[in-house]
Amino acid sequence: MKLIPQAVDVEMAVLGSMFIDQEIILKIFDLLSVDDLYSKAHKLIFSTIYELYIVRKIPIDIFTVSNILKTNDLFINIGGTSYLVKLTDTTQTIANVESYITIIKEKAILRRIINAGHLMIDQALSEQKSIDEILNESQSALFNIFTQYKNNKNQGCIQVTGFVRPLLKSLEEIRCDSTKLSGLSTGFKYLDIKTTGFQPSELIIIAARPSMGKTALALNIAEHVAIYNRKPVGIFSLETNRTMVILRMLSSLARINTWNLRNGQYSQHDWTKLNEAAKKISTAPIFIDDDANITVMEIEVRARKLATELYNQGTPLSLLIIDYIQFIRGHHYNKFSNRQQEVSDISRALKSLAKDLNIPVVVLSQLSRKPEDQGRKNNTPQLSDLRDSGAIEQDADLVMMLYREGYYNRDNPDIQKKATLIIAKQRNGPVANIPLIFEGEYTKFSSEYITQDE
Repeated sequence: MKLIPQAVDVEMAVLGSMFIDQEIILKIFDLLSVDDLYSKAHKLIFSTIYELYIVRKIPIDIFTVSNILKTNDLFINIGGTSYLVKLTDTTQTIANVESYITIIKEKAILRRIINAGHLMIDQALSEQKSIDEILNESQSALFNIFTQYKNNKNQGCIQVTGFVRPLLKSLEEIRCDSTKLSGLSTGFKYLDIKTTGFQPSELIIIAARPSMGKTALALNIAEHVAIYNRKPVGIFSLETNRTMVILRMLSSLARINTWNLRNGQYSQHDWTKLNEAAKKISTAPIFIDDDANITVMEIEVRARKLATELYNQGTPLSLLIIDYIQFIRGHHYNKFSNRQQEVSDISRALKSLAKDLNIPVVVLSQLSRKPEDQGRKNNTPQLSDLRDSGAIEQDADLVMMLYREGYYNRDNPDIQKKATLIIAKQRNGPVANIPLIFEGEYTKFSSEYITQDE
């Protein structure tokens, strides 16, 4: 029978290093956690050193540690003070401590994979949970282990002094270059200025009444990210099938009337532009899932799977778009007394997904009919108009509402192309009104007018 992955002798060397040179203790605590250790005795000694050196600010040596542990049965059984002496005697050098820590952490990752496998087996055998719940928990557990491994491999934990200077350098670059953003560019100049781009781990809501163009706006952002910046974008399109999504993109990029495209009423010149647009889309890293009956759990599973595959290919997922939240069904295993509770559950799950994937997640949402109530002075939407649940507003880092006055006043030709993106909430920035131009025939928003020749 194979042994559980472990490196007890290496753990001894790391603990011994802490007694030999106290200057290395902070570095070890920064890179290693007690859960990474396999030996229970080593976990005990490690925790005691942490309590003494970090919490109580007491210098550690064999005697201070032994004094704390002298009544502990586990410590007595391994040899007490003589075991601490053995740790220092068997540690030949502290020069290789970082390599030792890498070995310990890799063994810990392997043990976590084994534990996750055992949990999957136990849940499958017990048949106490739904298939969807078991698959989601399994996928989540493996993705979390993968993320831990990725972080350990690429950077590990670093002390504050290790990233303050790089952060300052990044801030300086932004100050010197007004076009540089801290987040993901949306392609809309004034929106990027007010948000500094969509930030990792953010849940972003784009809300509007029907036919305002929220899907078009989201697809325009996807085009900019995937086609012009060559960064992968995942789209969950619950309302529109993938063919129509691509058709909208073709219309936007080629600047050909969508209705004419669907009816084949376009010129030879249009056909040339259409082919050029098709080449851009076909080579862009855009991934579409148009399952109309998807649950939030299935979105989580599929998004994590896509993110893992793209990371392994060296092109990490940069943005997730979900169209739209009112079409998503909640977890199968939760019983909701009303739709508001279900949407609250969905909203929290999507915020958690954004944090897990460390990317912005853009979710489209319908607004209630309140903007069209006769009692209102105008039709401008407000945060309270978000449908189904206040949890959407609470969980979101950024809430934007799309408004077109021309939709309500179609007799005025001067305002038909004018649109406003209202930043109603921004957790880490200002609220603002972003002027946009809407060219409905092309399902396209822009920051300023674009001529046919461009």
